Amino acid sequence: MPISTGEPELSRPVRPRRRFGRILAAVILLAGLGYWISPYVAVARFASAAHAGRTEAVLARIDVDDLRASFARQIVRAFVARNPQARGLDPMSRQMVASVIGGYVTAIVSDHLTLDAIAGLVTRQRVSTGAGDILGTGSAFPRLESWRDVWAAFGAAGFTGPTRFSLESDMAAAPGERFRLHFGLKEWSWLLRSVELPESVLNRLADELKTRIDRQN
Repeated sequence: MPISTGEPELSRPVRPRRRFGRILAAVILLAGLGYWISPYVAVARFASAAHAGRTEAVLARIDVDDLRASFARQIVRAFVARNPQARGLDPMSRQMVASVIGGYVTAIVSDHLTLDAIAGLVTRQRVSTGAGDILGTGSAFPRLESWRDVWAAFGAAGFTGPTRFSLESDMAAAPGERFRLHFGLKEWSWLLRSVELPESVLNRLADELKTRIDRQN
């Protein structure tokens, strides 16, 4: 017959704690997995809307203000890079140049990078306005019609920060013709917040900017 020492057993209260710890770990793991998968799901839905030509659904998944601001920054950088007199300026002078030409850049974004042009860009529908000459036929969003397409898109996508996710455009396009789409988490939704334009498009936009500036001088 076992002799009781009068001391409480230590093993019994440990089990509920271990069970709670395992449940908590499982919840954290599932939450992390869901967060990791969420941008891929959002991109797949974006692709579905884009290739079905559902313009309203595409625009609902775009942060328009951030997108236009990113276009403006890219145009200014391309303009500075293509003009020797601007390339040698110090950062402060470049900032002054950017502020002076800001009005021209805003006009170019409004004329060529309209919402219809952006929708046409990702849905491969050439817009009839002058934006079509700048952006081309539209190949910013890869098609996801087969598992091979999905796997290729998966390899060209990934997190660039805790709340940022990027995807490269159709890999069939030449390197200088590819777009890179950047999504950001905003109010628990993944939205397209910027599109990294290819060099060929940026060169055309920079030349357009120079033409407008020269026209006013």
